[in-house]
Amino acid sequence: MNDLVSYLLAQARYRPVATAKFTAGEMWRRGRLRLLDSLERDLPSFSSYLLRSRFQPFYPARALEAAEFASHYLRAAESALDRAEAIHRHEFEIFGERYACGEQIDWHRDPQSGYRWPLRNAGELRIVHATPEADVKRPWELGRFHHLLPLGKAHLVTREPRHAAEFAGQITHWLKENPYPRGIHWAMPMEAAIRGMNWIAAGAFFAADEALEESFWQEFLRALFLHGRFVFAHREWNPVARGNHYLACVVGLLHLGALFADNPEAQGWLRFARREFVKEMGAQVREDGVAHEGSSGYHVFLTEMFLTGAMLLTRLRTKEAEGGLKTAPTKPDTTELRGPEAWAQLVESCGKEFTARLEKMFEFIAALAAGRERAPILGDADDGRLLPYCAAKEEAAAHLLSVGRVLFGRNDFPSDAHGCEEVWWRLGRAPELFRSPPGSVPVESAAFHHSGYFFFASPRLRGSLRCGPLGINGWANHAHCDQLNVEFCWDGRPVVVDPGTYLYSGNAAERNLFRSTRAHNTVVVDGEEQNRFWPGLLFRMMDDTRSDARIWRAGAERVEFVGEHSGYRRLRGKLNVTRRVALDPRREMLFMGDTLRGKGTHKLEWFFHFGSGIEPERVEKWTGDAAALAELAPEATGLPFQSAWRVGPLLMCALSAEDVRLEAKLETGWVAPRYGQREKAAVIHFSCDAKLPTSVTFTFVPAVDV
Repeated sequence: MNDLVSYLLAQARYRPVATAKFTAGEMWRRGRLRLLDSLERDLPSFSSYLLRSRFQPFYPARALEAAEFASHYLRAAESALDRAEAIHRHEFEIFGERYACGEQIDWHRDPQSGYRWPLRNAGELRIVHATPEADVKRPWELGRFHHLLPLGKAHLVTREPRHAAEFAGQITHWLKENPYPRGIHWAMPMEAAIRGMNWIAAGAFFAADEALEESFWQEFLRALFLHGRFVFAHREWNPVARGNHYLACVVGLLHLGALFADNPEAQGWLRFARREFVKEMGAQVREDGVAHEGSSGYHVFLTEMFLTGAMLLTRLRTKEAEGGLKTAPTKPDTTELRGPEAWAQLVESCGKEFTARLEKMFEFIAALAAGRERAPILGDADDGRLLPYCAAKEEAAAHLLSVGRVLFGRNDFPSDAHGCEEVWWRLGRAPELFRSPPGSVPVESAAFHHSGYFFFASPRLRGSLRCGPLGINGWANHAHCDQLNVEFCWDGRPVVVDPGTYLYSGNAAERNLFRSTRAHNTVVVDGEEQNRFWPGLLFRMMDDTRSDARIWRAGAERVEFVGEHSGYRRLRGKLNVTRRVALDPRREMLFMGDTLRGKGTHKLEWFFHFGSGIEPERVEKWTGDAAALAELAPEATGLPFQSAWRVGPLLMCALSAEDVRLEAKLETGWVAPRYGQREKAAVIHFSCDAKLPTSVTFTFVPAVDV
């Protein structure tokens, strides 16, 4: 509680009115969850009559034709059969780890730590810090029921009754073990919304199966209706800071409202969700198309949410009628969405501004992923998905780019190498029919000024800079202390990296380490964080840096960036940090120089984090082109040599002012390739005590024999 009070007082200093609104909104929302309501009472009854038509809007017309799917995606169909067998054995993959959950699944247990959350009123449960090493995200991930999608695909291909029986058995068991409103699966409306969407998407595969009894469908539909009531009543809205949680609730209500479009109560959900869905594109995504949470992972997640909702609205073809919104779907859409036709239909359903910004969201993902083996993880990432149709191991960015490439006819987006089946389930198309001619991704630098992401590129080197707003209107849930951070790859392979996320509630110390300043490739002053955060508040951070990108120039001869932040002005000496980055694409030479201005003597540190497998080696001298460096970075001329290292394919050199003795040592750190996993990796730690103002520079050039 002391951490929370300190945080709110710090926010109130800069944003008094917004802080009052934020606090009131959170108190209202969290207070309602603690109340024992009666949403499960007086649920309507439903029949399985015309069940198939009820689920029809959730897929393109061709998608559920087994022969069509198998003919285009034979390997995907075989993979679905293999995964279905594991699901029958109750073996589930959670964040890349396979867990055997036994004959009777324990929905409340973290399968890694073994901790089990009690079956009490959800609003009273301690979700974060429940016990050391316990992470509620693992049972939540299981409770999202993503695994029902491959089970449904296996049923589509084989029509074996046992798949339908497993589907019904898991749903029935979950309902028995999670009576509303008790247990962790009713503690977060977002989780209920995602679970509802996966149940609907899976239900469409089984709706035509006559083996499932009427009593099951009645229970299933009533449970989905309860999910709709719960999400609508407890939607995670805040007047100041709304993020992916609220959007998940809105997209969930789109699906649940469409499923029960013949019910007046659900019609209200659909009207509300359609209105909010379009509004949230403007509220949660900036003009340049980047989600405002300060996280590349959550940008990808939000893109999937907006894409999924937009595709549903396009299929529904909702129209405003006198007295409200016509909610019943028209004749199922048989048009295959692609290029100009898709643009026109999206504009009709969601508006021109929404459609343009959705395409820009894909453009950011393309800039993030182009020319890389893996897209960098900037800020938080929890591997969140909405409807993960494709079983290929590629990251979410690759799957979504496959869809965006076909949907918008963008051959300039990086093409998928795995024939992503997501295009089939979302658009009713086979993407291999629309691949661009062979060729590499164009070498282009790109800037997203409003959000503070800058991507530089040469034929072999690609990287990014971070210099912009922190989180949601200054309320940072998923941002890190990464201002002026630089990361890059060589020939697609990571060299200097952003370490990623690792865990949230499962280990508070590691959570705080991975979002700290020392975990990023930027300067640390006097051991302090560039943005304050409180150890007990795992999803709150102050925007002390107030970063400003002053110069961005990108051309064939040179890419140049200058940015600054004021995160250390609160310290003695009132420091300002300015970083200049310059790239010579022809020579593949990258320069970054930090200038610190202020008063007094301070301890300065830089931690350069390297990709897994890179083992830095100290070398005696720098063999780079001094004349080329002087041309690229005149401010480095005359600075004495301090240290040089061989880092994979590159040579790194550090220079500093004459009165600064820059020490360097090799350390071991961590990188997190995905949520819940970490790997040891090398870190070069530079440090000095320097009287301000001072400058320290680092240069990377292709390595030669040294």
